[in-house]
Amino acid sequence: MAEPSLQDVLSSPEWIPHTFDAQGANLTFVHVPREARSDLMFLSDEHFAGNYPRVAFPADKVAAQVAAVDRAPIHFIFHTSYCCSTLLAKALDVPGTATILKEPDVLINLANRVIRSYDPGNRQRVELVLKLLERPFAPGEAVIVKPTNFANRLVDVVLAQRPASRAVLLYSDVETFLRSLLKRGMFGRIFGRRLFTQLSGWSPIEFGYGPDELLQQTDVQIAALAWLMQIAHFDAIARAFGPDRVTVIDSVELLARSEAVLGKVQSFFGLGLGGDAVAAIASGPVFSRHSKFADRDYDAASRAEEHEAASKVHSEELGMVAQWIEAVAAQIGAPLRPGL
Repeated sequence: MAEPSLQDVLSSPEWIPHTFDAQGANLTFVHVPREARSDLMFLSDEHFAGNYPRVAFPADKVAAQVAAVDRAPIHFIFHTSYCCSTLLAKALDVPGTATILKEPDVLINLANRVIRSYDPGNRQRVELVLKLLERPFAPGEAVIVKPTNFANRLVDVVLAQRPASRAVLLYSDVETFLRSLLKRGMFGRIFGRRLFTQLSGWSPIEFGYGPDELLQQTDVQIAALAWLMQIAHFDAIARAFGPDRVTVIDSVELLARSEAVLGKVQSFFGLGLGGDAVAAIASGPVFSRHSKFADRDYDAASRAEEHEAASKVHSEELGMVAQWIEAVAAQIGAPLRPGL
């Protein structure tokens, strides 16, 4: 591929904004054709694996020309991790109706900047990225973005900067969240601690534990604290923006009532899918294959079996931590369900 011009990049939604450099002065794009995106778990360096061309431009030059590009309605699926957000995103990926962006790296880059400072420069960077993400593949298509939950600091930011946008807040209960981590072994436990560390940098929730007390807590306790911070955040967002802008969905409901929930979400986003189309998606391969590994048969029953196996191995620890986090929530006045 010849080196593209800035106009080439801006005119094609196949060029995804990927990351700002350390100073925030230059923006790198990655070329990912639409047909390749279904094979990529996420739009991240880990999954690009060096297979997609890149080009960088000064951010101010991008901003000066981006106003001329076509833009579509943009909506969001925010989540608390391991709660079927990838499944929901894939179910809504309907060419001509909606295009899905699964966890583009640029959003965690922005979130980390906003955590450090929500200054005018970072507000401008968020605005620039939103305009770039809003480019549709076809007229009439909506854009639906599913960020990583490490980018959840952006929820109120993007909703404030896009008054016409709506967001699904997808979550699971604490035991489901913890089982999902435990069945991933050491890497799940590391994930829980990483999430706690990141959330501690911006969540207003104060647990009152000193460094020594936190060090004495188990991986599962730390992960439960991270889960509670996410639930409290979603609760605050739901109450601040109200049901016209935000809808809260429990992953259990998504799996148990797939057609009804999918119909609710597509209507909330204004996608205009008819009942037959929704029924076909809910009964089709999206809900019978693993959302991250398409070669694996995987449905609600398969997920339940995996979680039951994790429960048997870790039943004592799960039960104790679930009771403990309820007590912690009661002590600090935090909700166990968002927006209810």
